[in-house]
Amino acid sequence: MAGRRGGSRGWVSREALIRTLGQADAARVVEVLGGKRLDVPAAADPAFSRLATRLGEEIARKVCAAFGGQVTFPRRLVPLDEEIGRLRREMLTPTEIARHLHCTERYVYLVLSRQ
Repeated sequence: MAGRRGGSRGWVSREALIRTLGQADAARVVEVLGGKRLDVPAAADPAFSRLATRLGEEIARKVCAAFGGQVTFPRRLVPLDEEIGRLRREMLTPTEIARHLHCTERYVYLVLSRQ
């Protein structure tokens, strides 16, 4: 997990995000901020209102309390390989899976060949 204030730099793991915020709030953060580097403001900072507008005030307060400085949030909560397997079990074709997950068909076939 990224450190508190003081300009720390780092990334936030899926596990840390879920452990800190809970599944539903972590999903919201990933939906809005996934894959992006962000300078997480203190709750008293004027930039907090922009974060609160994007995430909702309660989630924004949790994010500010837990993560400080410049951090990168994960792009997804479920690893891509797991998501590919889940979608295949739902009977989606490799082409549909690739389109849905914004990855190549070749990668989908590679993952499926290992499962």
